[in-house]
Parts: sequence; structure tokens; C-alpha cells
Amino acid sequence: MYIATVIPISKGIPFDTLSYYSAELLDRGTIVSVPFGKQKINAIIAECHNLSEAKTAIKQASFALKKINSVTGHVPLLGAVIDGLVETSARTLSPLGAIAAAVMPSTLFDYVTVEKIITIADETAQHIDKKSFNEESVVGTIADRTDYYKRLIRTAFAAKKSILFIAPTIKNLEQWKTILQKGIPKHIVTVHSKTTKKNLRSAFALIKQSDRPLIIFATPGYSVLPRQDIGTMIVEDESNATYKTSDRFKTDLRIFLGAFAKSAQLQLCWGDTIPRLETLERTQKTQLPRSFIADKLHIVPVEPYRTILPTEVIEIIRHAETKKKRLYVYATRKGVAPLSRCSDCGTIVTCEVCGLPMVLKNRRTSEGLEERYFVCTHCVATLPATHTCSYCGSWNITPVSIGTESIRDAITALVGPEAVTTIDDDLTPDGNTIETLLTNSEKQKFSIIIGTIKVLPFLKNINYTLFPFFDRLLSTPSLYTTENTLRLVMECNEKASDGVLLFTRQPEFPLIKQLETQKINSIIGDELTLRKEIGYPPYGSIIKISLTVPEGYRLSVIEKMQSFVTDMEATMMPARRISAGSMKVLLIWILKTNTSYIEEEGPTLASFLTSLHFPYMIEENPERL
Repeated sequence: MYIATVIPISKGIPFDTLSYYSAELLDRGTIVSVPFGKQKINAIIAECHNLSEAKTAIKQASFALKKINSVTGHVPLLGAVIDGLVETSARTLSPLGAIAAAVMPSTLFDYVTVEKIITIADETAQHIDKKSFNEESVVGTIADRTDYYKRLIRTAFAAKKSILFIAPTIKNLEQWKTILQKGIPKHIVTVHSKTTKKNLRSAFALIKQSDRPLIIFATPGYSVLPRQDIGTMIVEDESNATYKTSDRFKTDLRIFLGAFAKSAQLQLCWGDTIPRLETLERTQKTQLPRSFIADKLHIVPVEPYRTILPTEVIEIIRHAETKKKRLYVYATRKGVAPLSRCSDCGTIVTCEVCGLPMVLKNRRTSEGLEERYFVCTHCVATLPATHTCSYCGSWNITPVSIGTESIRDAITALVGPEAVTTIDDDLTPDGNTIETLLTNSEKQKFSIIIGTIKVLPFLKNINYTLFPFFDRLLSTPSLYTTENTLRLVMECNEKASDGVLLFTRQPEFPLIKQLETQKINSIIGDELTLRKEIGYPPYGSIIKISLTVPEGYRLSVIEKMQSFVTDMEATMMPARRISAGSMKVLLIWILKTNTSYIEEEGPTLASFLTSLHFPYMIEENPERL
């Protein structure tokens, strides 16, 4: 008789591991079916010991051990998967089961069960070369990265090794598949959440049975696949925030991918126009090639203006209309105005419920008329456009930051609505809608596409990219503003055939001056130096702690939390209600710590937060504070 410790593959189980007994000794990484309450769940064997080694612990246990229902099978490299799960859990405080569920598709277990893949654990070990692990950053344009990946593919295929190609979105994945599959279509397999069950079965069968090396294109949710000969993992669009899960744990799956590749001794490539600075630092790639510059970039100083668009932007649009050029106008935010303030006293229009800045938007009334109104994007509370200043009572409320709808209205007044296409989260909620709009736009010789960064992966055949409010882009409250801005400019430089125009009131601002003089490495070097001085990533960590508590417990929770972080560099953000009419408030603390804080002190922090008995979330280095 044996005692097995298993990792449950489920997001809803509050335990990292569970214990069961088994009549046979099971290898680490074996997939089993176990009872949990009234249901059966899949799990992975983490350890399996003889009953005699744990006899004392079993006698003292307050529960009776249950038997493993059945052995499902074994998937190659599952031992490395377990190592990756454990390291990711230690670095993020996410439950092992939640991480496993995020990277292992449920259809995999159905396939393993039907095909009866019983034991290839010993065979898998023979495929791991203990000296083969290598991690690198692949920097450059899509064309540059394509050339590198093609050389990598030829080398891997010559060594009879397969490649696992990970991209964060289906759109991104399909684009890279189209680029890399030319000449080798029989070596290509694609799996993601939109793949039909029939095609998934065919894909899994090909992955398991094909004797030729493959390129397996997959989203992060399909990172664990039944293939023994994977020698290289490519993680594309490395800086994309969607590598973080959408559940309450916000687990960064890039941590799992890196830990899994290291344990499995794979060659690991982080690809992007410019990967995150912490990745460049870790892979010692902070000096980019001198040829990697924004060669189509132009800095356009603008004079103070009273209209929505600067005069210089209007002149470029008029020129493009005459010459029949296609423009992309970048907008930082959706809506009419993401921020509005009183022109008399400077007070920002904020939500009366939660205190956050309100967004000015358009809507249609029941009579079919268009009107403007203020809305809180957090709790959805609204105010009429006739709202007066809460401090001085003035009616002189003006937009501070301009959104997609304001830019659209201003450009439509210049060139008419037929040539203008607007894309943001409100107007175009899904990729199919975006592609339809852009396809229609491409039929016109002169057209203007207005959109947030959401439109960038879909853009093609653009002559000019315009940043009409570049200064506001630099004022975004994020840890990653500089690197995100640099990456955005470089991506637009690649997309636009004729030029990228940055309109600014501060042409002498250091970063803008460095962009103008093509000093990309200086921007990266200065940013890393600054981060090192102030202890920001990758030289330190920023921890965001969010607590949702009833209003009546607000003061007691704040007192306990403040006492816990007394000896730390901590800042409490203003409390706000979670929704209009709710009696619950959201409390947020920002901690500045060393890089090892989560691994060393994370369990203590989680235990303390659990003792408060209210829902909480811990994020390391969040995109927004």
C-alpha cells in the first residue's frame, strides 16, 4: 500500500496538495482521477511513498484517506511541469491547482484517458539533456525575429527536435503560424481555446504519433502537451499583459513557462519588439543592435492650441486627404474624455461613490438623440454632462485628456464620416468586428483609423502613424510607462510605410530628444539606472495588496494592516466603494520590497491576510497601481 500526494488540477480547490492511498507505486507526474467531495477531479502525482513511512501521520490525521479512483496515464515532461508549478506557486502565492488548470487543457485528460498512454516516464527522462538549457531574448522587428526563428527551426529539425511556440492571443498565434508555416505545412500543429474538439483530437493524435519533428503553436492554456521530443520553447509577444491569468490570482504564466523550460532543459527564447526590461536584464541583452532604430520617426513641436486637435495634426490630415494616404491616429484612452476638470479651480470630476476620475462618454437617449454624460468605469455611477464643480460650483468643466470619441468627432468634422474608422473596447468589443471594419477601410484610398493599442495587431497597409497627444502618453501612471512607450513607437515604426509623427509641446524632454536622435540604447540604459536607484523591477519588487471589506470593518482592517506593514515602505491608496450602492469598500496598499520578498515572506503575508477573513488579492509588479 502506498500514500500518494497529488496536485489537484482545478481552480476551485483551496489546497495545494491532497493525499490518497494507492495499491501500486505511481511515478511522479502520473495523471490520476481522484474523488473530491461528490465529484471526481484530475490530479498529478507529486510524491508516492510506502505506507509504512507515513503510518504515524495517518493515525494522527483527523480524516480518512480515500483511494485513487484510477490511473489516467502519463504525459511527457510532467516531472518538469510539477517543478514549474511549484516554483510559480512560490513566486506568485497562487494555488498549485489554479496554475495547473491555467496551463493544462481539460481536453488533454480526455485524450490521455481514451488513448491509454500508461507509462512513458522512463522514456521521457532519456530525452532530457542536462546541459542543454539556454535562455535568450530575441529582439527586433517581425522580419528580424522571423529570420531568427527560421534558422532556429532548421537547426531543431536537423537535430530531430520539435518546437513549442507560445503566443498570448489566438490572433498573435495565427499570425506567426502564417509567417512560419511556408514550406513545412506537414510539420505544423495548432491548439488553442477556439480549436474544435474534433480538430483537438486530430492535433493530439498527430502530436503523439508523428515521427517527424513538429512546430506546435499554442496559447499558454495549452502549454502541457503529449510530445516527448520538444527541445525548444519560443514565447512570443513576451511583454503582453495577457500572459497574466484573468482570475483573482493574476498569475503570471511567463514565470511557469520559464521554470518549466529550465526544469525540462529546453532552449528558451523570449521574443518581442522589445521584451520587458527585466527580461533583457536577466538574459543580458540590454544593448540592442545599432541597426534597430525608429528610422521613420519625426518629432513635431506643437503650439498651444484651443481646439481638440493641434493645428499641426490638422495640417497633416489635410495633406493625407489630398495625397490619398492612409493614417492611423493613436489614442491613449477610449471615450470622449478620460479625464475632465474645472478650468476655474482645477478640481477633477470624480465619482461621488468611489472617488475615481470619471470618463466623459456619448450615448443615445430613448428618443434617439445623442448626449454626453460622465460615467465611473469602476462602479458605473453616472453624472449628467451639466454637472458643476463639486468644489467651487463652476460650470466651466473641460476635458484634460482626449479619448477616441473626441478625436473621431474632430476628424469627422474635417473629412467626413466615410473615411473615419474608430476602434476601442466600447465600439469594437471583439477581433472579428475589428477585422471587418479594417477590411472595409482598406477598400478606400484615403482613410483614417482611430484607435487604442488594441488595434495594433490588426493594422496593415498604413502610410503614417500619428501620436497627436504624445506628452499624455508619457504621463500614464504605470511602472512600465517608458518601456511601453518605446515598444509602441518601435512597433508603429514597423507598421507605417512612410512615417511616425510624434506631436509634442516638450520637444526638449530627455526621452523625446533621445527618440529623435535614435538613441534607443540610451533610453533603456537610463531607465534601468533609474530603476536601480529607486529599487524598481528588476532590482526590487512592487507588491499591490487589495482587500474588499464591509464598510463597518474598514477602520479595524486598516489598523491591523497598518500595524503589519509598519516596518515596510508601504503606501495606502484612497479607499473606494466597489460599486454604486454597495456597502463594501476596496482597500489597497502598495509595498516596495526586495525581489525575493514573495518567496521568503509571501506565506506569512498570505497567512495574515487570510486571518482577516475578507477576500484579498496579491499582485507583484502590477501593470497599473
